[in-house]
Amino acid sequence: MSEPRTTFMTGATGFLGAFLVRDLLRRGRRLILMLREPVDESMGRLRQSLEALGADLGAAEASGQLRVVSGSLPDRLPQRLDGPVDDLLSNAASLQLFENGNQEPYRTNVEGTRCLIDWCRGHNVRRTHCVSTAYVCGSITQHVDEVFHHPRPQFKTAYEQSKWMAETLLAEWGREPGHVLTVYRPSFLVGDSASGYTCQYGGFYQLARMVSLLKTRYGADDNGHSTHIPLRIPGRPEDPQNFVPVDFAARIITEVMEDESLQGRIYHLTDPNPPTNDQIKRHMEVYFRMHGGWFAPVDEVLNHCTPAESLLWEHYDVLTPRVTHNPRFMQGNTRRVMSLRGIPFPSLDDRLFATLLDFAIAHRWGQRSRGQGGRAGNAQRHASSLSKSGQPSIPAT
Repeated sequence: MSEPRTTFMTGATGFLGAFLVRDLLRRGRRLILMLREPVDESMGRLRQSLEALGADLGAAEASGQLRVVSGSLPDRLPQRLDGPVDDLLSNAASLQLFENGNQEPYRTNVEGTRCLIDWCRGHNVRRTHCVSTAYVCGSITQHVDEVFHHPRPQFKTAYEQSKWMAETLLAEWGREPGHVLTVYRPSFLVGDSASGYTCQYGGFYQLARMVSLLKTRYGADDNGHSTHIPLRIPGRPEDPQNFVPVDFAARIITEVMEDESLQGRIYHLTDPNPPTNDQIKRHMEVYFRMHGGWFAPVDEVLNHCTPAESLLWEHYDVLTPRVTHNPRFMQGNTRRVMSLRGIPFPSLDDRLFATLLDFAIAHRWGQRSRGQGGRAGNAQRHASSLSKSGQPSIPAT
């Protein structure tokens, strides 16, 4: 029986990271996790996340299957490890959409990648697995292939550009003799397809949270069982929106990491049949029991909002690049893994939609609370907790 492989991993405490730690440990892989100082606090967060996923780190720590080292990108990477490392799993990233004077997202995503490449050279690590984003395609509107994108596309956010720059550095490293580079490009990550579990509430969840606020504001007794709210929705009904449950993304990455014959490729971790704007609208209407919206040109809506529209789009308009940018992602490599391993894609139907939002509402959209909730009734009670500050992040890692 062959010895278990050892992986040096960054980004273990992130949303996708916790699922990857759980799944890789279950496969028997040894993990060396780089965590930020104070390490005890970072490890506490990871233990809490793993407990929520039905996993206990105690046995893995006791047996030596899991070890922790301190470090951060791009400042400090551990230079001495106890024993050899077979591969790198790079999952840490800044999800900041736009520059705001703190050097992010470029500092973590670009300079951090450069430092990881140097670390691999110094430690003779020749296999790397790197989590990127499907939106390194920039403003490409046609079908997006599982390839590196050259020449440089036009980008709508600094985040997209920083991840493209990171991939460019990785591609150069991957062309060196003996190196094997595998890149995973998830679209917008949402919660676990079975439980709805999430610890990240941007994007999809931010929009749903705004809709719950609309329901609260207009859901009076005299407005019917299904609340009527006339408002325009920016976008075209036929355009797709791509969401992927986090457990699916983690499963594909784990399967590829366990089979060297599948490595050395780019994988789009995306919905093979993404729902359209109109389908998402219908899911929202069914869940929150409301109706009355219709689609209209983006500029027409955002420049001349009614009071009801202002509640939604004045806060959500920072994410409107996604409303107007709807690429279709090719999935030849990912579909091959799905076929080989018998992995179905958990499509965003009414059941999954309800599962995701039931969990989010019960957990107050990520805000700490003693209360519990469920369905649209609690959405009305909790909507007032909506935060109006800060930039939303793309649920990518």
